[in-house]
Amino acid sequence: MNYRIQFKSTNEKPENLYFQIKGDDKKYKKIEDMETNLKGEIEQNKNIIIQWKWDYEKSKIENIQDTKDGETIKQYHFTIYAKGE
Repeated sequence: MNYRIQFKSTNEKPENLYFQIKGDDKKYKKIEDMETNLKGEIEQNKNIIIQWKWDYEKSKIENIQDTKDGETIKQYHFTIYAKGE
C-alpha cells in the first residue's frame, strides 16, 4: 500500500518551534515541510512519530521572539491528512 501524510496549519506557530520525524536529524521549520518525507510504500504496520521542539533561551534575540510568541499564542492548530491506496 502506498501512503501519503499531509498537514495544514490553521494558525501561526511560534517562530522558534520546529518539527522532526523521529529517527531523522533534519529539522523542519514548518509542519508542512515534512510532507515530502512522509510518503512511500508500507508493507506492514508502520509507526511515524513526529516530534516538536521549542529551543528557548538560546539567544537574546530569540528570547524576545519567544516571549512575544508566548504572549500571543495559546495553541497551535493543524490538521493531519493521511491517504492510503
